Order: sequence, then C-alpha cells, then structure tokens
Amino acid sequence: MTLFWERWYPFLIAIAVTTGWWWQGWALPVAIKEFLAAAISFGAILTGFIATAQAILAALPTDTVVGRLRASGYIDDLIHYLASALYGCLLFSAYSMAGFFANEHLPRWFAPLWVGLAVFSAVCFHRVSRIFFKILKWSPPG
Repeated sequence: MTLFWERWYPFLIAIAVTTGWWWQGWALPVAIKEFLAAAISFGAILTGFIATAQAILAALPTDTVVGRLRASGYIDDLIHYLASALYGCLLFSAYSMAGFFANEHLPRWFAPLWVGLAVFSAVCFHRVSRIFFKILKWSPPG
C-alpha cells in the first residue's frame, strides 16, 4: 500500500459510500431509535479502543518502537491516523446521538452522512488496528 493511499483511503471510501447512498436514496431501518442506540454504543466502543491504543503508544519506551517511529518520521503519520480515528468515532457517536433525539424529524441527508461517518470510523479503526498489529509484531534486532 502506498503512503498516499494509506493516508487518504478512509476519506475516499467514506465519500464514495456517502455519495452512493445518496444517489440510491436508501433509508435507515424503521426501528431507528434502537438502531441509533446500538450505533452510539458501537461508536463509544471504537472510541475506547482508539483511546487505549493511544495510551499504549504513549507508554511505550522511547528506545523501542516509538524511538524508531520518531527516527523514521512516521510518528506524525501515526498520530494523524490516531487523531482521525478518535475524532471520527467521537463524531459518529455524537451524530448518532443527535439523530436519536431528533428521530421523528430527520432530514433526507441524515442517513447518507450517518453511513459515511460509520464507514469512515470503521475504516480508520481498521487502519490504526493494522498498524498496531505491525508494531506489536515487530521485534527489536538482536
């Protein structure tokens, strides 16, 4: 995967899904309150995992993986990925909560944007998870 694609694929996939959902005119399920309540929980769980990953990264000694990331210059990318995932998951939860309270009067654009935020959060979570698995798999030379 190229660095350009790695940086931008969550945004591109989310925009593509949002646009497709809008063009198709799809709607969210009829039992919207239960659906959004589950979405709030899902977003909160993802947010918790991302925050935990952030704490683990901060607690790693600087002479191991974190030091190598800093030396390589990729620590800024990882911080950006963590921030995108954390803010995306928080925004998804907040947007779901807003929909939960306004469920009787949701505009047409609510569903496509909600799906786009859900996809963005999931893909950002996938990106951060994939990178953290690589960090955990790495073993220092010697």
